[in-house]
Amino acid sequence: MPTATKPFTDKQKAEIFVRDRATCCFSGANLWLLDAPMRHGWESDWADHIRPISRGGKSDPNTNGVCASATFNVKKRNNSADTTYLYLNGHPTPLSYELYGPPPAAVVERLQRLANLKLPDWYFNRAINWALQALNYKCWSKTWDELPVRDDKYWFRAGYKKLVAFQDLAESCGSIEERGIIESPTEAQRVLLALRKAGSLSSFTKLALEIYPTYKNDSTSWYEYFYPECYVDSCDEFDSHRKKTYEKAKKIQDKLAVETFRCIESDYKIRYVPG
Repeated sequence: MPTATKPFTDKQKAEIFVRDRATCCFSGANLWLLDAPMRHGWESDWADHIRPISRGGKSDPNTNGVCASATFNVKKRNNSADTTYLYLNGHPTPLSYELYGPPPAAVVERLQRLANLKLPDWYFNRAINWALQALNYKCWSKTWDELPVRDDKYWFRAGYKKLVAFQDLAESCGSIEERGIIESPTEAQRVLLALRKAGSLSSFTKLALEIYPTYKNDSTSWYEYFYPECYVDSCDEFDSHRKKTYEKAKKIQDKLAVETFRCIESDYKIRYVPG
């Protein structure tokens, strides 16, 4: 029987996150939340065991850990054979080049920039992640058939706990701006960056709630467009519903995150605009 082992510690998770440049090894998704502070579809980062604990894998970041998005972490579960990676150690793999050719310039720039991540940044990334989880609860909990045990207050507390850890570690590393990890921040990014200075749970919560109106608009537009089956009954109605949702999104474009609207607009053009 395999010897039981403990999960990765927070420090080990941070080491994997920094080494892999906040990039999902399976998909190449960017898991540095400041790069897309309000785009709906943000992903949590997870330290994935290459060989799962349930199959005897050890919690060794160097030999048995990779950075994965929540989606791919759930998809893999305890499958130790699922090691087809597009990125490793923050670099495209040969398979990535074979399938997709050279990475776009924006990906190259991002990987170079995120080479400047430090261990405290993982704690701040998690603080943002839990704040967004709290906003998600506030946005959608009234529509859920059954409420989870963990509500928005729980996630705000979890986020503030990670923020305190970040604050304790960050002084020796230089600021995020000084290291060039973020340049010319947008208004939403400035709000999230302001979380760094929160001195209490109440101030952390108040600052996070400043982006709630945008978050709600983003989430509503996203779900109405990409999941029409939740709003209309027939497949024949899906196209009509999407078109109406796109027009609604255009009217409130200034109240949406730029990337959220771009995703909706891109899909709309692919589906409905003749080439």
